[in-house]
Order: sequence, then C-alpha cells, then structure tokens
Amino acid sequence: MPYPHALPTTSPTSFAPHYTSPVYPSLPLLVTQHRGTVRNLLKAHKRLSPSQQSTQLPQLLSALEAYLPYLLFLQASLHSGDVLPSDSPRPITPSWRTTITTPPFPGAPPKRCEREGLDYEIAFTLSTLGYTHTLIARSQLHDALSPTLPPEQKQTLLNSAIQHLLASSAIFTHSLSLPRTPGTDSTWPVDLAPSVLSSLASLSLSSATLLAVTKADPYPSYLLASSTKSTGSEYLYAPPQAPTGVKALLLSRICIASSAHAEKALGLLSTSTSRRKKQDDEVIPELAKYLDSLHRVARAKSCRFLAIDAEASGRVGEAIGWAELARSILSASSSSSATSKIKRELLERREKSALERGDASWGMDAGRLEETRTIEALEENWRRSNDAVFFQEVVGVSTLAARIPSGREVHSVKPWDVPTLDSTEKKALLGRGVEGLVEGVEGLGWGDSDDEDEKESSSVSTKILGGYY
Repeated sequence: MPYPHALPTTSPTSFAPHYTSPVYPSLPLLVTQHRGTVRNLLKAHKRLSPSQQSTQLPQLLSALEAYLPYLLFLQASLHSGDVLPSDSPRPITPSWRTTITTPPFPGAPPKRCEREGLDYEIAFTLSTLGYTHTLIARSQLHDALSPTLPPEQKQTLLNSAIQHLLASSAIFTHSLSLPRTPGTDSTWPVDLAPSVLSSLASLSLSSATLLAVTKADPYPSYLLASSTKSTGSEYLYAPPQAPTGVKALLLSRICIASSAHAEKALGLLSTSTSRRKKQDDEVIPELAKYLDSLHRVARAKSCRFLAIDAEASGRVGEAIGWAELARSILSASSSSSATSKIKRELLERREKSALERGDASWGMDAGRLEETRTIEALEENWRRSNDAVFFQEVVGVSTLAARIPSGREVHSVKPWDVPTLDSTEKKALLGRGVEGLVEGVEGLGWGDSDDEDEKESSSVSTKILGGYY
C-alpha cells in the first residue's frame, strides 16, 4: 500500500513586497492569496483526525492545483521581464517544515527550513502535491479493501488509486528537471535532494505496479473478511479462486517489476543518506524500512502466484517449495511454536485496529504481515494434503530461486502536464487592479508568525473545511 507521507506545513509568505509588475499589477497579490489558502489547509490537515484528513485531501489537492499555475506564471514573468524584483532589502525567503528529514532528536518536531528564491517555493509545493496524490491513493485503497464493498466499486477505487500514484511519480520526476541555483543541492533539505526525489518517484511507481496485481488478487480482501469471523480460517478450507496458468505467470512478473522499482528507490535513498551523513541531514529511517518491506513483499507475492499455479497443476511439492522461498524472502520463520502464534496474533490485532482507524500506522510494513499470513496459511494446507495424499518431494529453495521470472512493466509514467493559466485568466490579470484583493489577502493572515499560527484554536480548521476560503 502507498506510503503514509506526512504533509509539510509552511510559514506565511507575501510576494507583494518582493515583486512588482506594470503588466500584471495584481499577480503578486493573487499568488499570495492562493498560497495563503494552501497554507491554512495544510495547518488544518495537521490538526484533524485520520478519518477527517482523508476527506480533506481532495480540497487540498484543488487548492494546490489552483496555486501552482499562478506561482509558475510569476516565475516565468520574472524571467521574461513582465515582473520585476522590488527594492526589498531581503529576497523572498519561504519557510517549510520538512517531513522526511530526520528530526534533531527523537520526539522533536520536524525541522523548519528557510531558503531564498522562488525555486525553493516551487520545489516544496510540487513535493506537497506529490505527497497529496499518494495519500489520496492510500485512502482509496483503504476503502477498496473493505470486505463488504461490491467488486465494481473496488475496481473503480483501485483504478483511481493507480492514477493518483502515477501522477505522484510524474510530479516527483518533473521536480528533478527544475532549475536549481548553484549550491542548492547541498544547502536545501534532504527532502528536495535529487536522489530522494528520484527515490520517491520510483516508490510511487512500485506502489502503482503492485496495485495492478491487487486488482486480480483475491486474498487480501478475503483474509480481512475471515479475520472478522470467529474461526478466521475459512480460507484454508474454501480458498478464493486464484489466477492460474498464463495469468499467474503474468502477475508474478508484474510483482517482480514492482520489486525492482522498490529496490531502485531503496538504493537511491541509501546514496542520499551516505552523502548527507556528515551534514546531520538524513532521511527518516521509517522510509527505508518501508522500501525494504515493499521490495520483499512484491517478490514474495511473485513466488506465491507461482506456488498457487503449481498446486493447481498437481505439483504440490513444488508449491510448498515456492511457499518456503517466499517465507525466506520475507524473513518469516515458521509459526508452529506457541510463542510465534501468540506474537502473530498480537501483530494481527494491532494491524486490524490500525486498519479500522485508518491512521498512518496501517500498512507501515507494506503489507508484510498480511503476505506472511497468506503464504503460511496456504503452505500449511498444502503440507497437510501432501502428507496425506500426494507424498511428493518438496523442491529445494535454491532450485526455485533460479526460476524466478523477469519483471514485466504494466504502467508507463507520462510526463507531468505543467499547469498554466489560460488566455482568459491572463487577460484578467492585464486589467485587474489590486484594490479588490488586499482585503482578501489580509484575511489569510500572511503577516502572522509561524509560531503564533501553531497556537490557533481548532475552530480555524472547522471554518476552512466549511468552505470559509
């Protein structure tokens, strides 16, 4: 499942004192107005409960998509000469809270990084947009895994989640092409480092690829349904119809492609960590752990599909071998002992509780526990059948490891469509003065300090979500 990114927050920033335009006199104030809306929504999102956060994400996405065209047009107009720098003694200096940079010490709030220039503002806004797309996909996957959801609605949600993840990958990839002032790679936070952005793009693509398999994998929803019943073991005796034959091989290869993207993302993240270690500016360890789990889960799923196909063809010994290989990839030992079973039951209860709440702790293992449970349940059933009926020799893990197929791509990430202002909006800027905008911009509170904003009452978020802006 998609990674539960934490959205950044930002301090108030006004563009009007730093830029003037004889051609588009209202442009700096309009950019400030849209940025204030985004800022307040991010602050409100931080204070909401997990269930409320998921319902607010579409509103935040719309605000970001409305802000970016004006911000990019301001930068383009600055390069063309239609917007001029003012005589402000200090250049514009946006401040953002990092979300994947390790805090100064455990339990500390995220770092607040302040840098000069529009490039920094654009880069962080694009990253926030990429995170938002990922969180929307995560929310839709959460809804799609409901056992009571009709199959048609499940497929619709999964298709939409895949599109959001592909959009996220395209946005992070586009961020790599942004112009950077010389020296910014070392002075900007690790959140915006090229290797980290490339890693996040690969992570989104890996998740989108694995979701394509989830659409045809009946076990996740079936196990969730069975876990709510008294016995929780119905799938041992009446398992869902799983894909076999050519379809099983295809799904197995798609899983390998997803695993390769996750492995690439992990390698890029490790590269960034080694470069930044001396600067005490590293990526949070949770992201690397998640990528390692995602890589293992995707590879184990590939073995599971091959095992199901082998068992359906009567090769039970081979199916057990594939299950053993999948368990070794997941680093999961057999759960035959009482201690292992108690530990497993405890973890399953925690995961179920996190799933019901829908908070960030759900899926932080990238589905590792769920996949382990599926594989062990199938292996136990196959061993019972083999010991009683088939008496086939179990194929060795080393033999099967050499037979893992190559990956197959199922998605292609298209270049991100950079949002632009249409001709009507540009014409409106030509003749629009600033008189009608000043009051609205002042209402956004861009003159307040970031520390004061952190102490605002929760009623502010209620007003925002109620359509105040």
